[in-house]
Amino acid sequence: MTLFDRSDLLTGLRDLIAELQGAGESVGIRLVGGAALAIRYFERRATNDLDSLHVQPGSNDAVLAAASRVGVRRGWDEGWFNFAVENADSVPTFGRRTVEWETIYDRDGVVIQVASKEALLAMKLRANRPGRDVDDIRQLLALCDITTLAEAEELYEDFYPGDGLEDRAVGIVERILAGGLPTEVPSPGRIDL
Repeated sequence: MTLFDRSDLLTGLRDLIAELQGAGESVGIRLVGGAALAIRYFERRATNDLDSLHVQPGSNDAVLAAASRVGVRRGWDEGWFNFAVENADSVPTFGRRTVEWETIYDRDGVVIQVASKEALLAMKLRANRPGRDVDDIRQLLALCDITTLAEAEELYEDFYPGDGLEDRAVGIVERILAGGLPTEVPSPGRIDL
């Protein structure tokens, strides 16, 4: 399994942009998950893929074909760039709070955006995988200035109305808050695409 650090992710995105622009494709790519966190919000451990929502505008197939060419050239696992998160029921679609997006690249027909830290926290709370999501949740709670379980529940319900936090997510948040939030979340640095 290929593991990507921030440098790998940025290199992969640069190559993907070049492939898409070379093919004359106009696409809008929206990044979520661990790769989005590493690219935009904080230093974190490696991830094994780059999760994107379906392309708007543009063609998912064109983006996947370009990503496949990048992956083959670099010797990366198939699916290094994928839309699998759409099948995981983790993307907020009808909440009181809409997902905000930050544009990190916009040139020659290719736009790349990253989900807001609040939306990423809601998605991580929904996934609530012990071990895998705990440090991300810890960092995101600090970035979002959430210091109580009630605030975490309110944010979550803003994105997923009618859904309360699962018991496992409640336990994760309670343990994080009991241990204390980080006083500083180091920025990952400049996004050079």
